[in-house]
Amino acid sequence: MARNRRPADLREGILRRRDEYLENIGEPPAAQYGKVTKKGEAQKLADEIVSGCLPFRFFDVKLMQVGRRGIDWSGKHLAHQEWPAQLNRFFHLAPLAAAWKATRRACYAGAARDYAEDWLRAHPSRPGWTLADGDNTLTLSIRLQMWWSLLPSFFDHPAFDDALLERLAESTACQLGFLKDNLSPEGNWRIAQAESMLVCGLILGHRPEADAWRALGVKVLNDAFHRQVLPDGAHIERNCGYHSWMTRVFERYWKLGRQMPGLGLAMKPDVIARMHDYALANQRPNGSSSGLHDSTGVNAGPRAAGWDRSYLSFRKAAGLPESHPPVRQVFPDAGQAFLRSSWGEKADWLSFDATCWGGGHCHLSRNAVQLFAGGRALVVDPGILNYDARDPMMYYGRSTRSHSTVNLNGWNQAMTDPGRLQYSCAPGYECVASAYGGGYWPGRYQWYFDQGCGSGIWAEHFRLLLWICGRAIVVIDAVTRNAEPAAPFLECNWQLAPGMVELDAPSGRAWTRNDDSNLLMLFPVRPAGSTLGVHEGENDPPLGWLPNRTPAPLVSLRTEPMQDCLADLATVLVPFAGAEPPEVAALGKAPGQGAAGELALTWEDGSRDHVWWTRKCGRMLGRGAQWNTDAGLLSVSFDPAGRPRRAFARDATYLEPFTACRRPRPESFSVDMGNGSQRRHGRSDRNA
Repeated sequence: MARNRRPADLREGILRRRDEYLENIGEPPAAQYGKVTKKGEAQKLADEIVSGCLPFRFFDVKLMQVGRRGIDWSGKHLAHQEWPAQLNRFFHLAPLAAAWKATRRACYAGAARDYAEDWLRAHPSRPGWTLADGDNTLTLSIRLQMWWSLLPSFFDHPAFDDALLERLAESTACQLGFLKDNLSPEGNWRIAQAESMLVCGLILGHRPEADAWRALGVKVLNDAFHRQVLPDGAHIERNCGYHSWMTRVFERYWKLGRQMPGLGLAMKPDVIARMHDYALANQRPNGSSSGLHDSTGVNAGPRAAGWDRSYLSFRKAAGLPESHPPVRQVFPDAGQAFLRSSWGEKADWLSFDATCWGGGHCHLSRNAVQLFAGGRALVVDPGILNYDARDPMMYYGRSTRSHSTVNLNGWNQAMTDPGRLQYSCAPGYECVASAYGGGYWPGRYQWYFDQGCGSGIWAEHFRLLLWICGRAIVVIDAVTRNAEPAAPFLECNWQLAPGMVELDAPSGRAWTRNDDSNLLMLFPVRPAGSTLGVHEGENDPPLGWLPNRTPAPLVSLRTEPMQDCLADLATVLVPFAGAEPPEVAALGKAPGQGAAGELALTWEDGSRDHVWWTRKCGRMLGRGAQWNTDAGLLSVSFDPAGRPRRAFARDATYLEPFTACRRPRPESFSVDMGNGSQRRHGRSDRNA
């Protein structure tokens, strides 16, 4: 039954309900979607919008002259997939509302009306309303949230008369009528659609459909919260950009549910706390995003004040201790590990990405590694280079080849779930491992393999990362391929941040030339016939690119052809300060039939780090010259006099003679021989 309201009541009711909604959730959708500009910049941008120029944001801001009337809302005047979305989502209302609030100048209210009225002109309300060219249900959902969270800001200006409000409300009813019959079955679109239903049902309480909108919005949000948040707290799409968006959404409706329990919202604070853990773990120590998958990994810095404000404020509101999570953050359901030496801005930080497949916003980057040290990103993930399928950078940025992992023939991994991430730690050591077994495929990857995977090669890539804290990171790779077809080339790539790189290919060394923090790379174990090269800003094929078409060096070890069906590699990453790399001698050999792989690092002061391992850690090491263990990997550090000082055994019950006790089940543990004590981490690394 329709609710009859006098015009004044209509305007006042919408404004009152909008303000109540915003007060209860604590953050307007504009902060989520509109990317509100920094203080002092909103009015400058608002003036451009008044003149008929709308901002297009993709890494930077480009102003598009569209006018304020007769706008082509299809967005065809700019050949970019994201422009029609941004044009129709009304992001431009955020700076207009901020400038109106600060100055009360009528031009800002007038511009807001003109844009809204022109959209209504181009999309008339009618029975059987459907999407127009350039629109989609995600854009529809965001547009309605922007309308009803921001347009009421102008209600005290005569430009927003009762007739316009009625037209906006009627258009909203038509759009939601279409949306309720066309909800997405999964992913962030479904959540945005449900939020739009709920927001409009709350703010447009005078509409006869409002109760149904609210009920459907709550039901779908509860369902998405239950199904799309993994047990470890990561959103199912498994990347920091979209995960952070979903974290903000669910936190909003946890807050709203506390204030309005009758709605039936069922967000659990302990689950949202885990979501915040994942969002914080994805931050590099300087506050920039890790850039995993469809996220933006720009190396911003220094870290802004309040970099952890949202994390701590939620914990306070939820009655949880206001402290940071452990420095070791492992998300087994997401298939990712984020390890750091501390929560300080100059901390060392590593990520290991064995991502289980999470949909079209995931990249084919299994077993990729990142490294941040000394206040600088050193090994980086390219993140999203472009969303526009007409640009080759989109395909390249999402490909296996653009990431710091292994590929065959430059081809892509498949959209499969890899083996479970394995993680273990002990004082002084961190160890992560994963096996990818989906082969490599020549099909062109966009959101999916639209053109089919093609005739690929079955292969498996096992990677183990051992962080000898304070010394080096050792990355061990084992590749197994099918004997047919013809031998491919094997490529192990390392995408670095922008800057100079020097390469000494004969000695298997490469190092960066930054002013402050740098990286030395050593390649002591590699297949016979391998070559080392550096690629930067190349186009045919694309190699060495970061967002905004930024050239950046990619160090590549290539074996062409991969003659054998088995290949083993060991790469050593040594972060260092200053201009000159440390003198580190690295000798190694690959595991063979019945023999262990071995790596020896000798440092300038004569101290040494030795690592032994069996292929894929698939069997015990047994007896060595100075030890006996059932570990699959062993690391021992020696002082300059040759005395063992500490050791780490992965997945073992004994390590003789460094410790006499035997454990009832395999564990990963370290032994400190410097003071005769033994320390261990009492958790098996079979499951992270």
